[in-house]
Amino acid sequence: MEVYLDYGATSYKKPAVVFEAMSSFFNNNNTNPGRGGYQLAVEAGQCVFQARANILKFFNGSLEDQVIFTKNVTEALNIVIKGLANKSDHFLISSIEHNSVYRTIDYLAQIGLITYDIVAVLPSGEFSFESLENKKRNNTKAFILNHASNVSGHIMPINDIGKYCRENNILLVVDGAQSAGILPVDFQNQPMDVFCFTGHKHLMGPMGTGGFLIKKSLGESIPPLIHGGTGSLSENALMPGFLPDHFEAGTVNAVGIAGLGAAVEYLLEKSILQLEGKEKDLHNRLYKGLLDSVPNIHFYGNMAVPKIGVMSFNIENVDNGEFADYLDEYFQIMARSGLHCSPLAHETFSDLRGSIRFSVGHYTTDEEVDYVLNCFDSLF
Repeated sequence: MEVYLDYGATSYKKPAVVFEAMSSFFNNNNTNPGRGGYQLAVEAGQCVFQARANILKFFNGSLEDQVIFTKNVTEALNIVIKGLANKSDHFLISSIEHNSVYRTIDYLAQIGLITYDIVAVLPSGEFSFESLENKKRNNTKAFILNHASNVSGHIMPINDIGKYCRENNILLVVDGAQSAGILPVDFQNQPMDVFCFTGHKHLMGPMGTGGFLIKKSLGESIPPLIHGGTGSLSENALMPGFLPDHFEAGTVNAVGIAGLGAAVEYLLEKSILQLEGKEKDLHNRLYKGLLDSVPNIHFYGNMAVPKIGVMSFNIENVDNGEFADYLDEYFQIMARSGLHCSPLAHETFSDLRGSIRFSVGHYTTDEEVDYVLNCFDSLF
């Protein structure tokens, strides 16, 4: 039996509608949206427009919000962070941030543009409001925050954090790489200013898709990261000031966006709370089974703190990389080992030895969990 437990990296299976939408675009259109007035180009533009509308609806954005497409969440975070950064600004990040945030922020600090501080998440996985209060300054511009850890799965209380940020005139930029498609997000009513997402994980779209939701007024006030053709205001040397063109220079990944739009439309017909509940049940069964069968297993964080279906663990005197390779070779269990592009999180929960990460997703089954637990029973 083949079992995929790396949904934290990407969704292994996709709904059939994703492939159908991409195949239809390739076979029946395959023109450049926004770059011509002929019928096929107009239809390509309508396809991208519909995907934007689906995403705005899925995250409950308002008419004053805009969806910007990027090739992944890393690009989205770079656009937003570098666009917000001005000389002498102060930024906050948490101690569980992915390198897409950490490296970007640290680079801006290294070149002398900004300063930053790291707000503590406790080894239990709980957010420290005391640390937030101690680290914020009068010139703090924004807090860049991971909605859910890609290492431990712990969920940050963004409503309470967002309320604090609003009270202190701090922008809240949420990295939804792990949460988009599995946790409810209400962009219109939750206290956040930007929500960045990837298309290929819990949203179940293709790789090469992502983006961010941003208030129009905020989006139009920050400079673009990439300049080039947009198919609009071509006579001007400056990028258009209106969204989404302001940020979307060059040809968009139209076929990927077609697939993402179909995936989100598929999810709109589901209950996000039911999907979250199913994933939580699978995660809990896996955790309890491993805890019962594997001696000297150490999990990252407190499992009672709210989590998505991601867990990291080490087994005493067992190399995590070698063990992950062993699981793949002998049991066809696919899992990730190492630092998961998040050394900050590993230092928060343990150290830089890395860990084995199991992450479940929409297509994980009870039978797969049973198989994994039976394999571990045979080993230990």
